[in-house]
Amino acid sequence: MSGSVDNLNQIMAALQQLQVENEILRESLRELQSGSSRNPPAAESQTPSTPTPTMSSSHPYVLEPTISLPDKFNGTRAHLRGFINQIRLIIRLQPQRYASDFSRVGLVGTLLSGPAQAWFAPLIETSSPLLEDFTAFMEELEATFGETDRRRTALIKLYSVQQGSRPASIYASEFRQIACDVSWDDQALCDHFRRGLRNDVKTLLLNFPEPTSLSQVISQAVQCDNRLFELRQEERGTRGSQVSSRNATSTRPYLSPTPTFPSASETHTTMEVDSHTPMEIDHARFQPLTEAQRQHRRDNGLCLYCGNPGHVIRHCPVRGPRHQFHRARLAEVPRQQENDQVRLQ
Repeated sequence: MSGSVDNLNQIMAALQQLQVENEILRESLRELQSGSSRNPPAAESQTPSTPTPTMSSSHPYVLEPTISLPDKFNGTRAHLRGFINQIRLIIRLQPQRYASDFSRVGLVGTLLSGPAQAWFAPLIETSSPLLEDFTAFMEELEATFGETDRRRTALIKLYSVQQGSRPASIYASEFRQIACDVSWDDQALCDHFRRGLRNDVKTLLLNFPEPTSLSQVISQAVQCDNRLFELRQEERGTRGSQVSSRNATSTRPYLSPTPTFPSASETHTTMEVDSHTPMEIDHARFQPLTEAQRQHRRDNGLCLYCGNPGHVIRHCPVRGPRHQFHRARLAEVPRQQENDQVRLQ
């Protein structure tokens, strides 16, 4: 166990030493650049035998770009391919920082987590030869966490991948990645790409010429999808304006008509024309009769409720069964009070 700890300490010390040397090289480069910018004539007067610093890939003082490290790889199979591509890109952009195989393996080791980190730990503890061979290390990593048969897996995905509700650009990116693992020609790839497109995009593609490459059919599909998206946006805007206008119309205040009530003579005439039509007195509660109207009905022997002759208010057929309680109360009214309300002819 002590031996593995010592090896880990040596690796960390080597990484720190690389960082220190890198900072020294960066500082030297800044001094050279600042000196050349302050004294340009002197640089021109130098003899051809005197070398001048240049920003070439072979010069040891090339300023490398600052790069953000990718997310740690936890052993998920679907994420391995993107992780490896990012590692290779970092090494190409910073060749001086990761010049040796050991530094490249160390970069990958610091970006592992979960099951992938558990796989890497024994390599450190046993000082595996894979730590000094970056190519063999990456092959072992892909064999452990990658696809066992990438070509067969790609074929299955090509027959099942669809655009669905996604934009055509996202569908095209996924299709290109899958197509890298098969050895099909452009015509076969174009046919399968168009097969997975949405029906409305396929219909609009009929207006374009026959594509000759996968890149061309992808470009046409993206254009069609963008036009359909713009059309849907315009329709939504038109529909939204129509709904807003309807809502504005429906929010106008509703003014109910003022009810008008017929006079006693009009009510009498209506009952004479159609004696079977019930009067909707309960639906439009009449205002109390004036003293003149009440006296008119008494003098002519009319009902004080409906204004018709031949009965008193207690036996008014217009009131209906809903007013049985009122009829019972009228029965208890003294006779002289009823004679005061209604006088029969």
